[in-house]
Amino acid sequence: MKKDSYLYTIVFTFVLTAVFATVLAVTQAYYLPTITENEANVERQAILKVLGISWQFDLVTTFNEQVIPVTAGTSSTFAVYDVDGRPISYAFPLEGQGLWGSIRGYIGVSATFDRLLGMEFIEQNETPGLGGRIDEAWYKEQFAGVPLVQGEDLAYGSGIDAITGATSSSNAVLNILNNTIAELMPLKEVLAR
Repeated sequence: MKKDSYLYTIVFTFVLTAVFATVLAVTQAYYLPTITENEANVERQAILKVLGISWQFDLVTTFNEQVIPVTAGTSSTFAVYDVDGRPISYAFPLEGQGLWGSIRGYIGVSATFDRLLGMEFIEQNETPGLGGRIDEAWYKEQFAGVPLVQGEDLAYGSGIDAITGATSSSNAVLNILNNTIAELMPLKEVLAR
C-alpha cells in the first residue's frame, strides 16, 4: 500500500483513532473509582457546610459520624440530631435550570423549617465572572439565617442581593430555591414523626 494513497490515509487514521480511543477508555476505567469518590466528597462537603458542621482532617469520618440519611419524599435528605435524638437541622438537594445549564446543590434548613441555614452548589454552568458568581461565598452567605414562611417566596431586596449583570442567573437561583422550599414544607410533618 502506497503512503500517498487514500486507502493508506483512511487505514492510518482509523488505526490511530482506535489506539487513542482505547487509551482514553482504559484511563477512564482505571480512574473511575477515584472520580466517583471525589464527586461524593464534593457532595459531602456541601452537605456539611449547609448543616454548619466543620471538619479538619477526615471528611468521610466526620460525615459518617454526624450526618444521618433520612427518608423523606423522593429526595436524598440528611439530618443532624442532638444527643437526645431530636433533629437539629436537615440538608435537602437543590436542583433546577439556570441560564446555561443545570444548577445543583444543597440547602440547610432548621429542624422547625423556619430558617434557611445555608446554600452550597455542587454543579453550575453559569457564565464565569457574571452568573458564575452565584458560587462566591458572599452570595451564598446572604441566604444563611433567612426566615422561611410557608406560602411566602424569598425575594431580592429584603436582605438578599442579586448579582449585578447576572440577573438571569440570580433569578434562576431564587426560583430554584423558592420551588425547593415549597416542595419541602409538606415534609415538615413527615419528618416530625
